[in-house]
Amino acid sequence: MKMFFAFFICFLHSLFIMGQIAHIDSKLQNDHVSFVCNFFDQNTQYIPPPAKNISNANSENWMRAMVDKITATVGLKNRFRLRLVENYNNCAALCIDNNIGTERFIQYDRDFLEAYQTKTKNKWFVVGVLAHELGHHLNGHSLDGIGSRPDKELDADEFAGFVLQKLGANINDASNIFNFLNDTDGPPTHPVKWKRKAAVSRGWTKANGDSLFASLYVLDNTEKNEEAFNLLMKARNEVINIKKLLLLNKALEIVPDYAYAISEKGLVYMNLHDYKEAYKYCINALELEPYIGLLRLNLAKVYADQKKYDTALAYVQDAIYLKPVFPEAYYFRASIFFENKNFTQTISDCIMALAMNPTKPFFKAEILETQGFALYELNKKEDATLCFEEARKLNPYSIKVLLYLASKKEKKNI
Repeated sequence: MKMFFAFFICFLHSLFIMGQIAHIDSKLQNDHVSFVCNFFDQNTQYIPPPAKNISNANSENWMRAMVDKITATVGLKNRFRLRLVENYNNCAALCIDNNIGTERFIQYDRDFLEAYQTKTKNKWFVVGVLAHELGHHLNGHSLDGIGSRPDKELDADEFAGFVLQKLGANINDASNIFNFLNDTDGPPTHPVKWKRKAAVSRGWTKANGDSLFASLYVLDNTEKNEEAFNLLMKARNEVINIKKLLLLNKALEIVPDYAYAISEKGLVYMNLHDYKEAYKYCINALELEPYIGLLRLNLAKVYADQKKYDTALAYVQDAIYLKPVFPEAYYFRASIFFENKNFTQTISDCIMALAMNPTKPFFKAEILETQGFALYELNKKEDATLCFEEARKLNPYSIKVLLYLASKKEKKNI
């Protein structure tokens, strides 16, 4: 079932590619994103072999050449084995016991690596991921049987930054391998985006010969980023708009170009119906981080709040293109479709959002309620009732279903 879902996500993703790139390009033609195109200068020692057009049959030679190059930069021989696993949707360091000892493997999905190299538009992406996994092996992380932990991930990220500098990547090339990540979410085993970018930058700086700078300056930035991040989280959990603004302004005093806090500020002004300010902040955030799906979703919300649904749909579809597994974006798009009486598409997007296993019970209940409303509108009342019952289990305090059914009864009486 998981394999089918992964395939279905990739298939669905491909349906959006042509239209969404056009929309993104038209909006970002004046953005400051020079690192996306200008990867190399004239002194580059190494040109990473791209993932595109590498068949699975030839992928082992492709990977081995990169591992050889990475291990050579730290004076080691390549004693790692490679394992191609289709539909694995990852790249990982693992140890496998045999009759005479333990062998160290890099297990990878070539299609996955190609997809994310395309998504990040970063020629160093695959090399960076591979260096990260080798960093796990060389730091002994793969031998303790514990698995991923935040401290291990940052060690491996720092090693990746060190290797990328030695191979010729500049500091932006290196740290931007994580641009596809959401800055505020992540599994408990992995740090959030800014911490990982800081670790890569620290490794790059050490390789550049600036050890004192790496240990002091980068750490100072890390502490500032963490304080700003914590203020952003408090703001998101705050229900009073004025208090939200105070928290976000404090975060921006610490990190003035914190795109997530700027975009969140736009949503606060949207709630206050000050759309001029809402647009200003959401668009400013996108100028800073043009390829983050959440920031595009936030701008879509501002347009939808004014019932500018066509523009809102364009931005939410951008968000899905940039982050294919994004239940919040699918649910928001479902809500727009429901407002426009496209009930069939509403149901489809709700199903997709639920298939992505959202973790918050109340959010899952909202999705089920909306799916139920669409089913009810299509006169599939038994199916709608099942959705309402499941939603009630997750959030017994919601009155949305009662209000909706009451409104349908009133219309019938009229």
